[in-house]
Amino acid sequence: MSLFGGNPTAGPAASAAPANASVFGNGLLLHQQNQQPTHIGPNGAAPQPAYFDALLQRGKKRQTEERVGALGDLPQLQLGLQDISRKVRNLGQGGPSAGLARSGNARGHYLLSASGVNTGQALRDLTDLATTNTTTTQGATEALAAIDPTGVKQTLAQQHQNDFQKMVDSHVQKAQDDFNKMIDEKLHGVDWDAHRQRIYEHFGLKKPQESQDPLASTNGMASNASFGKSSRFRSRYGASTANNAFDVNMTRSIIGTPGPNGVRKSVFGDVAEKMPVEGMRPAPEERGMRMKQEKYIERVKELNVARLQEKAYPLLHKFSEVEGEPSNDDTSMLVHAYKALMKITGEDASIENLSDPAAVKERQYATAYLDENATSASASRVRKRIIDGSRKFLEGLFYTQLEATVTRSPKEANIGGIPTALAKVKGYVRVRASRKELGPELEKLQSLNGDYCWPIIFYLLRSGLYQEALDYLEENTAAFRQIDRSFVRYLRAFVNGDEHRLPPDMQTAINNEYSARTRLAPEDSIDPYRMVCYKVLGRCELPKRNLDGITNDTMDWIWLQFALAREYHRVDEFAHEAFGLEELRQSIKDIGERYFGPSSDVANAPTTLFFMQILAGMFEKAVADLYPHSYVSAVHFAIALDFYGLLRVADVSNSEDLLSETSRQQPQIAFGSMVGLYTRDFRTADATAAVDYLTLICLNGDLTGDLGKRQRELCYQALNETILETREFAQLLGDVRSDGQRIKGAVEQRLKLIGLDNEREFLKNITMVAARTADEHSRVTDAALLFHLAEDYDKVIQVVCEAVSRALTTELGDQPARLTPLKPRNESQDPQQKSQPSSEPQGSLSLTSVDDPIELAQGMLDLYKSTPMYYAKIREPTSDACSILLQLASARSALSSADWAATIDYITASRLLPTRTGGALSAIRAHAQAFHQLPPVVARTVGHAMLWTVIACANNVERLKQADFEMQNSGEVIGRCVQTAKDVMVFAGLIRFKLPARVWDGLVRAGGELGAY
Repeated sequence: MSLFGGNPTAGPAASAAPANASVFGNGLLLHQQNQQPTHIGPNGAAPQPAYFDALLQRGKKRQTEERVGALGDLPQLQLGLQDISRKVRNLGQGGPSAGLARSGNARGHYLLSASGVNTGQALRDLTDLATTNTTTTQGATEALAAIDPTGVKQTLAQQHQNDFQKMVDSHVQKAQDDFNKMIDEKLHGVDWDAHRQRIYEHFGLKKPQESQDPLASTNGMASNASFGKSSRFRSRYGASTANNAFDVNMTRSIIGTPGPNGVRKSVFGDVAEKMPVEGMRPAPEERGMRMKQEKYIERVKELNVARLQEKAYPLLHKFSEVEGEPSNDDTSMLVHAYKALMKITGEDASIENLSDPAAVKERQYATAYLDENATSASASRVRKRIIDGSRKFLEGLFYTQLEATVTRSPKEANIGGIPTALAKVKGYVRVRASRKELGPELEKLQSLNGDYCWPIIFYLLRSGLYQEALDYLEENTAAFRQIDRSFVRYLRAFVNGDEHRLPPDMQTAINNEYSARTRLAPEDSIDPYRMVCYKVLGRCELPKRNLDGITNDTMDWIWLQFALAREYHRVDEFAHEAFGLEELRQSIKDIGERYFGPSSDVANAPTTLFFMQILAGMFEKAVADLYPHSYVSAVHFAIALDFYGLLRVADVSNSEDLLSETSRQQPQIAFGSMVGLYTRDFRTADATAAVDYLTLICLNGDLTGDLGKRQRELCYQALNETILETREFAQLLGDVRSDGQRIKGAVEQRLKLIGLDNEREFLKNITMVAARTADEHSRVTDAALLFHLAEDYDKVIQVVCEAVSRALTTELGDQPARLTPLKPRNESQDPQQKSQPSSEPQGSLSLTSVDDPIELAQGMLDLYKSTPMYYAKIREPTSDACSILLQLASARSALSSADWAATIDYITASRLLPTRTGGALSAIRAHAQAFHQLPPVVARTVGHAMLWTVIACANNVERLKQADFEMQNSGEVIGRCVQTAKDVMVFAGLIRFKLPARVWDGLVRAGGELGAY
């Protein structure tokens, strides 16, 4: 007999086999003889059984001759069958014997091929053998089950387990698919590489690197923000449009969040360093601060109303009035700063119409101030306006103080007659002379007609009364020629000259005369006021810009700087005469660092420095330095400056600071973030006021290029965050009346102020994002209103259906959870609604202010059915599901009221359960098959509806049986109730695995009491 089970009766003709024949012979498996014919080679002989024995003996003989074991010099080990099986499995698979198998792989293949063995065919035969054994085993099992009737129960149990497992697997798979879909929606567009890079940079694993993407280079807050402060701008500003600028993303908040325990923490790095106690400051709990903020809020609202009505609004005057209110702090310098800006901008409070030529319009100076070319004509005009405006303000401020001094000392002033400007200046000089305040040595001062002439001329110049000074000299020409023959000519040229410049020859003459008098005149013969007048007119000795020899204060020194400054072109100006706004700013910067530092002894040092910076046109630096000391005032100064276009706002840059620099080393301020963070103090109490402030971010939407677009998107994002945080949806996004008519919200009323190309699309997007967020947080009333405002009426019904479904699945006897009512509109916060008289009610829609989900669903469905335009946008399955749920809600209400017959009637009307099938199994099966097609919100209530039906039937039967007298059709009703309960129980058995366990247990108990089975 063959070693592998060959046929012992095979003759010599079958003793040889071809080279490609199977090594397992022809008689191993009977079914292979019928399926595959035996291939006979040219010799027609089958393989010899003794071949493998000879091969084994040859191997043993070789090992004996070489006296070397299979594993070399190692001693041979006696291995068991399990050890041998494990070593065989490890061969070629990385086990302990893998190396040995690999080393002998080629040798074994050559040996088997030379011996006539086809290894590929042998592998296929082994595979067929394994498959055949499995098939045979399964077939035998099925045959045994068919023969043995006792195996049917086990088979059914196994089938039930498989079905249950399939159901569980399908639910798990559905949950996984839903989760993956949610992740794709929420995290779509997130730049994980940028997040990973920021983490590496935060922990010092990588050096900060500059992005090569041109968009990313301008959106640095997205790619290079510090770790732990999620940044919002990569997807929002790098690749977003106005339509997706409201997607919820892994980003940094624009408006910030209020700090705990009434404390605010600055998110700006440069500001936190200047604030005490680790960047923390008290929230505005002080009554005076709150009142100041409320007044500013009113002014900002008035500003936006004027902008909507296209009227002029004197913003600087109004803000100045707020700062001028009595308070515990000295705000005089802040008031002076506002008045200086009035002079610079030319704002006139008496002008109401923008059509007036003298009216200063919104963003009027933006193009010139933001011009990158410093030598352009527009940039030059802005610098000249700053110099002239600041000088005129200082001159006007001094004249006001001069008048006050004369008024307080009329006897010393001795004005007499008509109080002209010249008479007041003469009186002022007399008062100062009586107080010995004109200087340390009055005997040096020259007199004319009993008055000190040079102090009079100086204070006329100091007050900006240039023409009055010239008139004074011309009236006393003869007497004054004995004092100074040339000065009248210099003063006339100064007053009549363009920009108060002297002709070149006269400029040279006055400089020579000034130098000669300084060097050659006896020290005691020089009137200090005379030398100062020469210095002002001829801009003499510019490196020494001081008022030597006369009594002066800080304001006098500042005025001298602006009196000597001129706007110039480098090609036209001599180097020693070059002193313009840039040199003046450098002087202010040096003075600030030297005398107004943190340890300064100067009274009101922060506000004084701020005032000087405003005068010099250092607007961004001034706001940034004032912010740590008085952030309320700093924010409103920034608003006023930005309104007229005198503020350079920051792009979404790499810096986390309030003040940063452009690529041209020009200062820029994070205006959007500053305004957004400021609303932390009041947006919870007054969301409309927060919207008024946030719309001001879009003042910069007129900027060219991507910068303007990103500023608008920054505003949209801030508005979206405010809406989601405050939940003032009815107030901000709008409301609906009982007839379905919309009431405009605060955002929609101000759409004109935020520069939208497609207002409807914006409102729909921002409302839809808020609606999805409300739905995710299970705020049903909020979500219903927002989806309605977004015109997604089908989603409204889905939301309310979900709420009704949850209420219906509450256990009997338990009170369903109530909804959170919608926040009502507050008309007192909306000046737009105040100014629009209407005979119609303006209150919130009562349908969305209820706390009962069933009442809400009924109201919304009735509203849509009464309006074909709305109802046409609702899918039929959605409306049908809502109707079924409302029928079930009525059934539960009747059940709670012990109205058993009405309960059955309501459930029958819903056509959800087989209550009128009369025991017909085909109809019950049809209901069971239809169950799988039900919406989830309806399907989850079926088990509870069945329980209510059986309970109602049982109680109705009990009531009829215990009645005092028998009605004519009582028996028929009892039989119908019993049959209905039986049909419901059969239906429950068909869908048993879809029901919650507690529902099934309740059905079994109720059916048993009724005798339904």
